[in-house]
Amino acid sequence: MKRLFFRLPLLLLILASGACERDDASHTEIWTVASEKGVAGTATGFGHVPAYILKKGTSASWEASAEPIAGFIFERGYETMLRVRIDPIANPPADGPNRRCTLEKQLSRTQAACAVDPMTFSPEYELLVASVLADADPETCWIRDLRYDEPQWQPFPWKIEGFVFKPGYEARIRVRPVALNDEAAGDYTVHYRMTELCAEEQLDSEGVPTL
Repeated sequence: MKRLFFRLPLLLLILASGACERDDASHTEIWTVASEKGVAGTATGFGHVPAYILKKGTSASWEASAEPIAGFIFERGYETMLRVRIDPIANPPADGPNRRCTLEKQLSRTQAACAVDPMTFSPEYELLVASVLADADPETCWIRDLRYDEPQWQPFPWKIEGFVFKPGYEARIRVRPVALNDEAAGDYTVHYRMTELCAEEQLDSEGVPTL
């Protein structure tokens, strides 16, 4: 019994080491891509991009991923199962991906409704909209993302559907990003919708940068 006790930590260490090596090495995974797209946040800065809704391996949970899959062409309305090769990228840039995903083989393609509501991956959050617009671009609002402590003013160049900017008024609103199929563009685009006007006050916003 005593010998087994001392060997167990060593066995666990070997298994853990093997798992780390597999994470760092090229390997393949089976992914199921849903028939609609959702949204995912960008790795840097503010904003959202259209994203695959996918399930990896035998996992029962769907997730939104903006990670590109080289060689894969998404078709709306079709659920697709893929074998994907994952290759680590040596010394990736600070704001770049640390791996490359490539389609190795398409295993199935089935016409189907989306297995999960794409809105599941569209978060709602509050923004503070400044009382002035950017000088260089009158279509750009200044916003503070209230999900974070001590948020800084940053430009918001996208239209917020349902929100009407009033010069001289600072507004606190709830916004939701949604991925919609744009037939003219042949792909999905992200739209930002105001879901609630929480507060509106006539005042000069402080600390707004000059753009």
